[in-house]
This record gives sequence, structure tokens and C-alpha cells, in this order.
Amino acid sequence: MAFEADFTEWLKQALETKAPAKVKAFSFNLFEPAEIKNVKFGVELIGAGTFDEDDPDWATDEVWEPSQRWIGIPLSYSGKKWEACLEKITSLLSRQIESSTEVAKILQSKKAVAVGFVDGDLEVIWQK
Repeated sequence: MAFEADFTEWLKQALETKAPAKVKAFSFNLFEPAEIKNVKFGVELIGAGTFDEDDPDWATDEVWEPSQRWIGIPLSYSGKKWEACLEKITSLLSRQIESSTEVAKILQSKKAVAVGFVDGDLEVIWQK
């Protein structure tokens, strides 16, 4: 799928500028960008300065972002329903984390990786 290749390239470029040591966990935040043709959802990457699985707001302690913070998800990939989008992005991220790539090593160098919608619950999909 074309978006999966685009996402992989975006993530690789995003993590080229290494997240500083103060980043304790990564959060991939899904959102609905305003009026972008053929895009219903987007995903952004941030580095959080804290991680506490008992605190649902840990990812609001944003201390790092890549130079290209987010990428639009084509409607043909995400579908129109947020649940389907969340499921697809979670699966895509899980495959990235489980790979033997440099991206996986960087993501696994922190305490956790989470995904979820802005103003919603985050799901920790990988934890040390």
C-alpha cells in the first residue's frame, strides 16, 4: 500500500533527528485536520518527558517533536470511521516496532510507544 510506504519514510525522516534523552516515551496522536482534500485523519509524533501508565495525561508533557510533525492519512487508507483508522495505524505502528529497522531501535530506546486520538485515550502498544 502506498500510504504504508509513505508513513515508513515519514517516520524514518522524523526520527533522523534523534529525540533527546529527556524524551521518555513516544506518542502517535491521531486527529482530524481541517479541510484537506481526500484526508479525514492525520497522525503526529511527539516525544513526552514523562511516562506513567497510571496517568492518562502523561503524553501532554511534550518535550520534542520532529521537524515534520505530522502526516495526513489518505481517506482510501483510513476509511471514514475513527475506529477503523485507529486500528489500521495501531497495526502499522506495531509492525514498525517489531521490525529489525533503525526506526524500531529508536522507538524501543524509550520506555513506551502509544497511539490514540487527541483528547481521547492512548493505548500503549509497546513498553520496555
